[in-house]
Amino acid sequence: MEENGDLTVARLNPDDADIVSRLVASVIQPLTYYNARARNEETAKYSSVKLQAMIAEDPDSVLIAVVDNEPAGFCISKYDDGLIWLSWFGTTERFRKKGIGKKLLSALENTVGTRRAHKIWCDTRTDNLASQSVLQAAGFTRVGHFTNHWYGHDYFIWEKYVEPAPA
Repeated sequence: MEENGDLTVARLNPDDADIVSRLVASVIQPLTYYNARARNEETAKYSSVKLQAMIAEDPDSVLIAVVDNEPAGFCISKYDDGLIWLSWFGTTERFRKKGIGKKLLSALENTVGTRRAHKIWCDTRTDNLASQSVLQAAGFTRVGHFTNHWYGHDYFIWEKYVEPAPA
């Protein structure tokens, strides 16, 4: 999908779902701004079987960043009534602050036209400054604030309008 030197961003191959499930868990579990319930329930949503089901329904729903044959990050999204809901994106600690998150978001943006959508939306924890910075750099706008929401946490809501690909 997108390539930059030794960094490649591509759709998840079903054969790699187990590796990516472990990658997702390795990023989510250490996040201190989520409570244990949130970390455990969110990790469970992205088992190997569930990731395979997601890409069977929508091949662009799980994008993977690979650096020198090593999984470095992921972007998980879902088509939602003319919109793309960006449910998670993240990179392993080793590959943070190298622009991989922004590359994943750019690759996601490139899927919008074929998925018949016009906007990407997502949320971040109000204290997740790293994700907020990446979203802002990728052109997302903060449009809302939910208090005591999912898992009892506070969130910001973000959106980015994307020109659909020509039909």
